[in-house]
Amino acid sequence: MEINQNYTPILLRITNPVDKETFDALIDDKKVMFFHDEIYGQLQELIKSEHPSTKIKKEDYPALIDQHLAGIAIDEYGVWVYYPWSLRMVHLLDEAEFVEVRTNRNRYKITREEQNALREKKIGIVGLSVGQSIALTLAMERTCGELRLADFDTAELSNLNRIRTGVQNLGVNKAIIAAREILEIDPFIKVRLYMDGLQEDNMDHFFTANGKLDLFIEVCDGLDIKIESRYKAKEFGIPVVMDTNDRGMLDVERFDLEPDRPVLHGLTEGLDPKSIRGLSNEDKVPYILRMIGADTISTRMKASMLEVEQSINTWPQLASSVTLGGALTTDVCRRILLDQYHESGRYYIDLEDLVKDEKVVHAEKEVKEVNPYLPIERSDIKAQVDQYFQNKEESAFGVTEDQLNRLIDAALIAPSAGNNQPWKWFYSHNVLFLFHDKFQSWSWGDYYEMGSHLSLGGALENVHIQAQALGLNDAVELFPVKDRQMLIAAIRFSASTEVVTADAVELAKYIYIRNTNRKLAERKVLGDDFYHRMEDVVHQIDHVNLHYTEDELALAELADIIAECDKVRLLNQMGHEEFFHEIRWNKEEAGKTKNGVEIDAVDITPSEKAGFRVAQDWNAVKLLAQWDKGNAFKKMSLDGIKCASGIVVLSVPEFTHEALIEAGRAAQKAWIFACQQHVAVHPMLSTAFFFNRLMHGKGKELPAHVADKLSLLRQRFLKVFALEDVNAANPVQKEVFLMKVSIAPDAESTSLRKDKKELFDRE
Repeated sequence: MEINQNYTPILLRITNPVDKETFDALIDDKKVMFFHDEIYGQLQELIKSEHPSTKIKKEDYPALIDQHLAGIAIDEYGVWVYYPWSLRMVHLLDEAEFVEVRTNRNRYKITREEQNALREKKIGIVGLSVGQSIALTLAMERTCGELRLADFDTAELSNLNRIRTGVQNLGVNKAIIAAREILEIDPFIKVRLYMDGLQEDNMDHFFTANGKLDLFIEVCDGLDIKIESRYKAKEFGIPVVMDTNDRGMLDVERFDLEPDRPVLHGLTEGLDPKSIRGLSNEDKVPYILRMIGADTISTRMKASMLEVEQSINTWPQLASSVTLGGALTTDVCRRILLDQYHESGRYYIDLEDLVKDEKVVHAEKEVKEVNPYLPIERSDIKAQVDQYFQNKEESAFGVTEDQLNRLIDAALIAPSAGNNQPWKWFYSHNVLFLFHDKFQSWSWGDYYEMGSHLSLGGALENVHIQAQALGLNDAVELFPVKDRQMLIAAIRFSASTEVVTADAVELAKYIYIRNTNRKLAERKVLGDDFYHRMEDVVHQIDHVNLHYTEDELALAELADIIAECDKVRLLNQMGHEEFFHEIRWNKEEAGKTKNGVEIDAVDITPSEKAGFRVAQDWNAVKLLAQWDKGNAFKKMSLDGIKCASGIVVLSVPEFTHEALIEAGRAAQKAWIFACQQHVAVHPMLSTAFFFNRLMHGKGKELPAHVADKLSLLRQRFLKVFALEDVNAANPVQKEVFLMKVSIAPDAESTSLRKDKKELFDRE
């Protein structure tokens, strides 16, 4: 059945013979199903409004009404309005009297003179989901005499959470629905529709046909139209009002008073409307956040935006917020049109902030990280060095100044978890000391200091590789001071009796070429030979074992396991805090701190980057945790492993700090080997960190439901990598390092390192 798209009522004054003929024909053709004749009551109201100081008795009205009719039959008085979409015929006062009575209760919030001035105003609205509430409120208050409504979309069932209409209007154009509602309230308001929406080729007509708009209200989803329409309003000097129905945010741009004002307060600078047409709701997110401000949207809206195209199709809108927006917009528009308000700006009427419990009862204790360590000082280092030399002789062999600098440069370029660079180096009496700066590395996620000890091992391996290239032997003594404290290693050098090979020199170059490569590309298989050669490299370090898989089904399973662990981290308050503490949002920020991970080094879309901006707010992420949502946090890991050639796991038989350092050395060897083969490496460590917290740490500081989830994930993990083999010499292996290997484009940037003077000292 064809949907009725009629929205124009027929006004019939049956004292006019032509109108009377039409009136009778509609009745004869059975096109009128309902008559509504309350003209007597309307005349009563009219007379009452004309005599506000007189208390008119009920029995006085018949005579007063007859006097007012002046001989005209009551059924012929005024106007009959026929609504073809509902087959209703309604008897009303004619326009002047109708408007007088209908607006009578506005006095003196709006004077009669102001009301008459508003009757001449023209307002345009684009977007009739949110805009319907605004249009209806404008009509009810009679803030204008003409409304131009633009929307190409039709009503769907999911729209009825905020659009005031019945289910009989599903499939009807939203502009038509709004027009019908308005004209059923007031058939004398002029309503012009643009049912193809606002477009480049009809924009001039919308803004200027039959007289220029006095005010433009923009509440559409189309980002290109959102921007283009403002430029057009600016061209014609028309003020713009926008409502976002989140936190009661209202935007006003007075292009009538400020012709040079930048569009959307300058937030659209550099945006090309044509380039953002046709974007998905997810892809719109970064642009929308830029326009409305990622830091100012409500907590629930932030949480909801993180679920767009995960558990919901688009961002939510509530009837209460939309209705509030109708009220706010109408109030501001009236005052603009009456020359009572002249500013541009962005305003918030946040009901949750204005009306709230003054005494907040916290359902759960908020956890804040407090670093228990202080930065390591030179005096601390010197004290442990002195303690070391109480029982040890100084080294008889000293490296040259150039050799020392090259050794330290190699040490400082080593990888570390979150690029936290958890080391201090000290050279004394021809011995090079490595200290663990726990202030830099401490984090909740780094269970048993796994990450820091793996990093320290990688740094020791770099020193070893560089020493070989310099013709030096390096003898490493781990934890040389009783009670360990901060001193990790003492390294003594000696001259090698072997000739420095070209391979050793070449290998040392790769210390500086090696990097974390998160680039995505098409999956390519590397083959068993690659992994066997990598295994040979890893086995140069005792007790470290390598496991790998290139099987597609296994990789798919690992992708979900790793992604779930990453999600667990971000849905944990301390894990969330640490993750965002590591991020550097731009080169300037990275350049200042010279640590952390620059976001642009991660191969993610602008939408995903914007999502991480939103996800900085723990209160929003906490809602996702409570709702058992947050699958968007899995996406980066899932995408990364889709293009993986394989996943490599390093394991050790004993979970000790010594074993972790050795694993760190082996991981660095494997990483450099991959780099030599032009294979990209991306460590993915949350899985190993969480599994060891679960197994070795008995689920320390993990909620029971999270521990249960991780236990199931590890069972799945062990089906891919059989680390627990009762028939093996070492029946239980502990996974301590995971990395993705792939063929990918070169990484465009590497994480910066702190200045040498911050991390190295000598005496």
